[in-house]
Amino acid sequence: MKKYLAAVLVMLFLFSSVSAYAAASLTLSLSAVEVRRGGEITLSGTAGSDHNDVVVKIVSPKQTVFYIDAVTPVQGAYSAVVAVPQDADLAPLGTYTVIAGVGSEKVTRTFSVTDGNSVPGNPGNGNGNENGAGGGGSTGGSGSSGGGVTAPSEPSGIPSAAGQASGTSITPEKTADGRYIFGSGTLETALGKAADSVTISLPASAAAGGSALEFPSAALKSLQNRNVALVIVSGNVSLRLPAGFAGAVDDGQTKVQIVLNTALTDDAKNTIQQSLKNHPELTSSGVVLSVVMEIISANGSVTEIHKLNKPAEVTLKLTEEQRASISADLAGVYLVDGSTVEAVPGRWSSGSFTFTAAHFSYYAILEYKSSFTDMVGHWAAGAVNFLAAKHLVTGVDAAHFEPNRSMTRGEFVTLVMRAIDYAGDKPVKAPANGQSFSDVTAGAYYAQPIADAAALGIVSGYDGAFRPKDRITREEAVVALVHAAAYFGLNEAGSGQPDFADKDRISVWAASAVNQAWSLGLIQGDGKQFNPAKPVSRAEVAVMIQRMLAGRSE
Repeated sequence: MKKYLAAVLVMLFLFSSVSAYAAASLTLSLSAVEVRRGGEITLSGTAGSDHNDVVVKIVSPKQTVFYIDAVTPVQGAYSAVVAVPQDADLAPLGTYTVIAGVGSEKVTRTFSVTDGNSVPGNPGNGNGNENGAGGGGSTGGSGSSGGGVTAPSEPSGIPSAAGQASGTSITPEKTADGRYIFGSGTLETALGKAADSVTISLPASAAAGGSALEFPSAALKSLQNRNVALVIVSGNVSLRLPAGFAGAVDDGQTKVQIVLNTALTDDAKNTIQQSLKNHPELTSSGVVLSVVMEIISANGSVTEIHKLNKPAEVTLKLTEEQRASISADLAGVYLVDGSTVEAVPGRWSSGSFTFTAAHFSYYAILEYKSSFTDMVGHWAAGAVNFLAAKHLVTGVDAAHFEPNRSMTRGEFVTLVMRAIDYAGDKPVKAPANGQSFSDVTAGAYYAQPIADAAALGIVSGYDGAFRPKDRITREEAVVALVHAAAYFGLNEAGSGQPDFADKDRISVWAASAVNQAWSLGLIQGDGKQFNPAKPVSRAEVAVMIQRMLAGRSE
C-alpha cells in the first residue's frame, strides 16, 4: 500500500498541470544542514494557500527516493518531520536533495547525513525552532540537539580554520562524506605569503574519483583583489585559475564547489562517442578530464559555471602506460559536448598536455589522422601529418595536401605565427601605430599574422609593401624562420657551415640566416644546391616548421 501511495505521489508531483493549483509563493526551509543517522530533520515553509497539498520529496546520495509525502498546509504554512534511520543501507552518508512542489512551482534545498565526525557542509536556513529539531540557522531556538544535528560554524557552512596552510599551499580537510574543504581563515594565511598563486593540494584519488572541493565564495573576491591565481593539483592534473576567472559572490553564505574527474565513466564514454560520430579522422585515447564548477547559495540553489571570464590553464600528465599507447605527434586536446568536437589550444611537453580552457566541460585527448592521398609514401608525410594533427596546416581539400605547390608570403607568415602560438610563446599584438603595409587589406586572413610577425621582427616589407600574394622564395623563408627561432628557444646543432655550390647566388641580406638555419637544423641536405630564389614548396615549409617545433626548448 505504501509503495502504491508513493507511486501516486510521484506521478502527482511530476505531471500535475499548472491549472490544477492556484498560484502560490512557495518556500522551503530546513532545520539543519547536517543530521546524524538516528536523528531527524524538520522541513517547513509557506505555500500561499491551503487548497493544495505540498508534495515533498527527498532524494538520497544514490539518487533514489528517500522520502515522499503530500503535506496539507495550515494557514498557508506546512511542515514535516523526517526521521533518518540508523541503518547505513537505508541512510547512506552524503548530500540529500529536498524538493517541495505545488503544481509547476518547485523549490529545492540540501542537507547532509553524517556519522557525527564530519565538518558541516551546506549552510543553514535560519529556521531552527524550539521543538528539539532546531539549531540549523542563526535564528533558531535553543531546543535539544534533535537527534544529532551538527551546526555550522560560519554562514557558508565551512569553518574558517578548515584545512591546513603551509606557505602558499593548502591541504584541504576531508569530510565524512568525501568532500574536501578549506576555510577563509586558512586561505588568508596562505595569501599572506603568496606572490602570484595559492596551491590547493588534493590527493590523487580526488580527481581519480571525482571528489568535490568546496570553499567559501568570498575566497574568489579575496583572490581577485590581490591578483592571485588559484592552482588546484590532484595527482596528474593541475588546474590554474587566474584571478577573476569567475564572478565573485561575497555574501558570506555562498560556497564554491569544483569537481575534477579523470575517470572514463559511462557518461564520459558516451559523450565522446556522440561527439565523434561524424569525425572518422579522430579516435579516442581513453584519457579524459571533466571539470564542473558550481556556486551553491545559502538557500540551496545551485548555479553551474560553464564559461569563464578568464581562461584557465590545465595540465594533464600522462602515465607511463598512457604515453606508451598514445602518439604524441598525432594527439591533441579537444572539447567534447556530446554533439560537437573542438580542438583546444595547447602543447605537448615532457609527457604532459598543457592547454587553455575557456569553458568547464569534458576535455578528451584524441588522435587525429589525416587522409591526404597525395602524402602516402611522401618524404614529408611525417611532418605534414604532425602539423595537420596540431591543426596548423590543412589540405586543399579533405583528401589532398598538394605538397609540391608553392606558398604565398601571406600563407607562410600565417603558418609561422600559428606555430609560435602552438609552442606557447604568444605573439605580441602589433601596436595601433605600428608598421603597416600598403597592400595588406584589413580583414584579410593574413592581416593580423603579418602585423604580429612584423611587430616581432620576424618579417619586413619592401618599400612599404609586403606583397602577401607573391610566392615566397627559399631565402625569404629561411630568413623569417631564423628570426622566428628566437621564440622557440632553439639551440645550434653545431653542424658547421653548409657548402652550397650556388652560395654566390644567395642574397647578401640572407647569407647569414642560411648559415644559421643550417646550424639550427632547420635546413638539411647534401649541401650541393640551395636555390635561393626558387619558390619554397608546402612540403618543404612543413618540414622546417616541424623541425622548429621538435627542437624547441622544453
